[in-house]
Amino acid sequence: MVSQVQQRMNPLRLASVVVALLTGASVGANAAVTRLVDAVKAGDRKAVRSLLQQSADVNAPDVDGTTALHWAVRADDIDTVRLLLTSGADATAANRYGVTALSLAVTNGSSTLTRMLLEAGADANAALLEGETVLMTAAYNGRLEPIRMLLDYGADPNAHERSFGETALMWAAALNQAAAIRVLIDGGADVNARSAVANYSRPRTPITVLPRGGWTPLMYAARQGAIEAVRTLVDAGADLNLRDPDGTTALVLAIINAHYRLAAMLVEKGADLNVADEAGMAALYAAIDMHTLPWLFGSPEPKTNDPRESFEMVKLLLAHGADPNARLQRSPLQRLHTPGDPVMAEGATPFMRAAKAGDIAVMRLLLDHGANPALVQKNGTTALIIAAGLGWQDGGANLNTRDRGTQGDAINAIRLCLQQGLDIHAVNDSGTGVLHAAALRGDAADIIRFLVANGARVDAKNYQGQTALDLALARRGQDGAAAVIPSTVNLFRQLLAAHGVTTTSDTR
Repeated sequence: MVSQVQQRMNPLRLASVVVALLTGASVGANAAVTRLVDAVKAGDRKAVRSLLQQSADVNAPDVDGTTALHWAVRADDIDTVRLLLTSGADATAANRYGVTALSLAVTNGSSTLTRMLLEAGADANAALLEGETVLMTAAYNGRLEPIRMLLDYGADPNAHERSFGETALMWAAALNQAAAIRVLIDGGADVNARSAVANYSRPRTPITVLPRGGWTPLMYAARQGAIEAVRTLVDAGADLNLRDPDGTTALVLAIINAHYRLAAMLVEKGADLNVADEAGMAALYAAIDMHTLPWLFGSPEPKTNDPRESFEMVKLLLAHGADPNARLQRSPLQRLHTPGDPVMAEGATPFMRAAKAGDIAVMRLLLDHGANPALVQKNGTTALIIAAGLGWQDGGANLNTRDRGTQGDAINAIRLCLQQGLDIHAVNDSGTGVLHAAALRGDAADIIRFLVANGARVDAKNYQGQTALDLALARRGQDGAAAVIPSTVNLFRQLLAAHGVTTTSDTR
């Protein structure tokens, strides 16, 4: 999966600039310039010296602004660089892309050339056209001496590039450059700096997850699983509980990207486990969600993770005081692994999310830590209705829907809910009950039999006057196509007949 951090930070843009630099034509340049540049490119120091003795203009640019000094630095040719500088080469010259000789020296990680150019007057704050500074390039490479030299010569450690508002520290953090992080912070980098916040003209959709920005270096590191960077940032005083514009913390970012070891470290370092995003999702709900990832219609399979690790994350969070009854304020935010899940509406709890998947181990763990299974969503939906199948609209049993579990999982979840005293006759604000939910699930014969055996009324109607059979007959998949399951329809007819209710044989 392409990371949001990689979408936010694009240091490889520099590489494309260098390619353009190296392939720039010299058509139209005067012959003297061409000869000097060609001699440097060829590594012919004798020819370079001869041309300079003939008063060739050492600073004459090629058509793209590239000078002989650029090429000598790019080749790591220390002797030629020294010769050009002593002959008056301008260490501050930039080509049309904003590339200076210093940026090339830092790209190569050359401490010697970096020092030579800085001593010759190169600008330590030189930047490409979009504001990417040489210090950012040095942070990206992680070479410590060039970073120290740039800082010693006045490089601004808190400069923001213009595309995403990122700093050198953010680049180092995302790339797990722990040593570079220490040097940058010692040089004055703001450990809690924020990237720019993006404002989109159109709202985000379930199939397009756009980054909002407003991230700290710690958030970049957490997103990337950069554990050494996180340790260094935290030890330097990074605020563990800052939130991005969506309300997401570094802890939640680590969890939803399956970086559980890193998340555990944040927990141990004292992160607030109950800080929630704008939808009300905190770390515990996120970990439970990751334990049974959903299948996102129209998208590739979600990033795989070891369910045992996410389960251990749930245990760790509960052991450290995560609120088992924290409630969503609205459906979860759209993220790369989920379109938001409208079934989990205002008032939904971690227990309900586990019930949806028939995640009996997590349900029991939550109960052991004080979860209240009887909590109800604002719309009246209970954990029992969710466990029975509310929200199933995929239209096929062959899809990877780990967030919904098998019929056996659902029956175990339903049984546990009943054991906890949940009412099998409860309905939500639309009159939907457990059998209506099972009818929407589709191939749910075992669930339906279990519910009826435990007292569910097969002739119960919702507030539109529909029975579970009516919903089974009208069932459609997520793609909108008819998705009637004949065996489910026939089972409802048999059960209704057993209760003295006659139905037609039309299965549409």
